[in-house]
Amino acid sequence: MLEFLRRYLVLSLRRDHVTCETRRPGQGCRCVSPTGRRLNHSPLPVQLPTPPRAGAGLFLGMLLATAGSLSAQNLSALHDYNVITRLDFSTTSEVEGRTLVGRDLTNGNSSNFGIKLQGQVAATTPVLSVKRNIASGNPLNLNAGSLEVGGTTNGRKINYNGGGALLSGYSTNTAAIISNLDVASQVLATYGTNSNFIMPASQPAAFTLNASPNANGLAVFSLNAADLFNNNKVQQIELNANGATDIVINVAGTNVVWNAGNMVGILNTDAVRDSLVWNFYQATTIDFGSHTIDGQVLAPYANVTSSGNIDGSIYANSLTTTSEVHLPSYAGNIVAVPEPSLIGLSGVGALVLLLRRKRG
Repeated sequence: MLEFLRRYLVLSLRRDHVTCETRRPGQGCRCVSPTGRRLNHSPLPVQLPTPPRAGAGLFLGMLLATAGSLSAQNLSALHDYNVITRLDFSTTSEVEGRTLVGRDLTNGNSSNFGIKLQGQVAATTPVLSVKRNIASGNPLNLNAGSLEVGGTTNGRKINYNGGGALLSGYSTNTAAIISNLDVASQVLATYGTNSNFIMPASQPAAFTLNASPNANGLAVFSLNAADLFNNNKVQQIELNANGATDIVINVAGTNVVWNAGNMVGILNTDAVRDSLVWNFYQATTIDFGSHTIDGQVLAPYANVTSSGNIDGSIYANSLTTTSEVHLPSYAGNIVAVPEPSLIGLSGVGALVLLLRRKRG
């Protein structure tokens, strides 16, 4: 039975309701959907914990615990919200979409929320959700929807320009949303690279991202933050999409400082911004400076500061900005990262991985 489990990896993919089997973990597979359509793809990777020395029983327990923490991982929150923070959010400007603050809204300056949602959401929709407290200060303007607060508004004046109100209680499952995005970032970071870039060498030039999408339209880049953002030879940042419909750029590095080059060309279009994900999976601090970042941003452990616009949704540990956060929100085809259940044994290379997507 253990040999059977070790040699078979079962994936159920939500989009096509496809069941795929491969005899060895890591191999590609050829699958048939209920409609008869044949698919060729590689199984999505999952990051496993390092087996401890304490033995098989403890490692099995760790894997099962990890499986519970990986449930329902997906990117849908980047579609639902324009800003998500695990901790505090400070803004002196505006957010075009919905905002979810995992701790406190801290700045006392006047700011605007939901400015592009007029007529798009119901008056009872929480357009600004603050898990704990709102700092005292100048009025806040909600141009659509309502406000939900888990703590206190500290007497802050709220202008409900879209007909909303202060909702009773706090109903958003903030912890689940944050956990899902944490896991999504970790798993995206394990995706195999299939695309490359050209970096300036001795002379200043463009940093060019050349996508080589797979059969499903997914292009994956891997790069070091310093090579792109802290490289004084970079005059501009450009993308050749080459037919890619989804783009993931995994950025390594703990301290990210953007001090050279602006994004140009198709990076400045909503058709790319809504399906491109910048995954800062290692960062603990990010300073975008006065540059505009185009695309969706995953920075689960980073305290992010920006005085330039953010043109897309962002999830960060905390966010401090003096500029605007714009739509579009996420609209790519990476609808969900597979939901794994993990079973494992420690020993000499003995690992069992079972990935299974819930149906319905």
